[in-house]
Amino acid sequence: MKKKSVALVLAAIMAAGAVTGCGGSGGAAKEEAAAVEVSKDGYPVVEETVTIKALGYGAPGCGEWEDYEVFKELEEKCNLDVQWTTISGDGADEKLNLMLASSKELPHAVFSGLSTTQIVTYAEKGLIRPIEDLIDGGYAPNLKKILDERPDIRKAITMPDGHIYAVPSINSDEEPVMTTTLNINKEWCDTLGVDVNSIKTLEDFENLLERFVTEDPNGNGEADEIGFTFEPVDPYHVWNGDADFSAMWGVFTDWDPIMVKDGEIICSIVQPEYKEYLTWFRDMYTSGRIDKEVFTHDHNMYMAKIDSGNVGAYLTNGPVTSAQVEYVTIAPLEGPAGAQWGSQDFSIDKGRGLITTANPYPEATMRFIDSFYEPLTSMKLSYGDFLEEAGDGKYQVRTAQSGEKSNAPEAYVGKNLSKDVVDTYLVKTEEQIAADERKALYAPYLMEPLPLMNYTPEEADELSSLSADIKKIAGEQKAKWCTGQGDIDAEWDSYVESLNKVGLEKYMEIQNAAYDRFNAS
Repeated sequence: MKKKSVALVLAAIMAAGAVTGCGGSGGAAKEEAAAVEVSKDGYPVVEETVTIKALGYGAPGCGEWEDYEVFKELEEKCNLDVQWTTISGDGADEKLNLMLASSKELPHAVFSGLSTTQIVTYAEKGLIRPIEDLIDGGYAPNLKKILDERPDIRKAITMPDGHIYAVPSINSDEEPVMTTTLNINKEWCDTLGVDVNSIKTLEDFENLLERFVTEDPNGNGEADEIGFTFEPVDPYHVWNGDADFSAMWGVFTDWDPIMVKDGEIICSIVQPEYKEYLTWFRDMYTSGRIDKEVFTHDHNMYMAKIDSGNVGAYLTNGPVTSAQVEYVTIAPLEGPAGAQWGSQDFSIDKGRGLITTANPYPEATMRFIDSFYEPLTSMKLSYGDFLEEAGDGKYQVRTAQSGEKSNAPEAYVGKNLSKDVVDTYLVKTEEQIAADERKALYAPYLMEPLPLMNYTPEEADELSSLSADIKKIAGEQKAKWCTGQGDIDAEWDSYVESLNKVGLEKYMEIQNAAYDRFNAS
């Protein structure tokens, strides 16, 4: 396969200029292609090899997509020459948006994690091809079977204009799940004579944190213990932060500062309960029980702190591990609103593969993408080098060594890892069993998640600008108040007014229109 330099691609794009036209009237110039016959079943997909230019949005450090064995196998199987361009690491989002903004150097297919708003925006510009005709026309037999059996998935990926623009990744979580858990340093608890399972209420937790930072549980004679740490800054507030934790006050945030309550969408960051949560946060921070670097450490620093074992409690979406001490996951605490925790609908990940209007071979490309949904291929795409045969037609995922990468696209392609596939083909590791146990522990406490709503191009365009302004104000004010700068009570009304001035009311009107449309469909 031919490797394409990202730098050269980006240079060509910048020279190409902006997209001409919008609302579907512009779009990319489709490359000329010789007529090819594409088989609707079996392999190869085409008799004469055709070339497809694909863009892969890679996890940092996971290498070039063209080197992944799973793609080499699929290309040979389908008789396609896929020329991969890989973007990853710092600036990947900007590179992705730059490439999709070009009508001259547009790839034929894109595999990434584009949001719904991004997808409908690019579709409106005429850059993304609808694919429901390919799915229902016989060029995606695996995906069509899934959509026929799971109409909820078809509903979730169908835009308000009736089109499907991107394929999903189907996950094993059929019910809402939490994105984080609360984890306690058991060794410190043992040192202090505290049964970690006795921590049931928010008051219990507060008292434990006070003991962590004042009674030298690490035994070094220094007041260097970190009581409670997490990542409250977007986007890690979802994966390792307080997006779910604040539900103990009755509010929580998803990727957007909204939640479902009493049959409507409300803005969580203007609720009185959110104000109460910020006040608690401030009190814990100013008293030294929350990490002083909670708003300034980066992700690598955060993970290093946990691994060091010098942390009393933390939030994470991943396995509870440390090279130094044992951490134990505890259930949500009894807070002002009861024992509650935020949740998300992770039944699917949307936007995991699309075909652009520059593609001269959409039918062949669809068959290539559809092959991802075959069980073994789905597992290889997700686990790569970590997938091993376990006998009797089953597989297992071995534990990665330090610094080892999977050599697989992982999250950024469509695949089928439904509960049925996982239960049929995968032998669960101890780590996966532990993850299931954490989900079971939190399941009784989960609040209603946001549904998988979709937006019109007009809504997506407005949300894009409104969301940026709203998140900026909310994020800056949160950091200011929670670190003891300013008066929450005295400044609350002006904070809400500032959000309204940048369009909060319009933002909420759009979200509720999408919610009503979702419920009516």
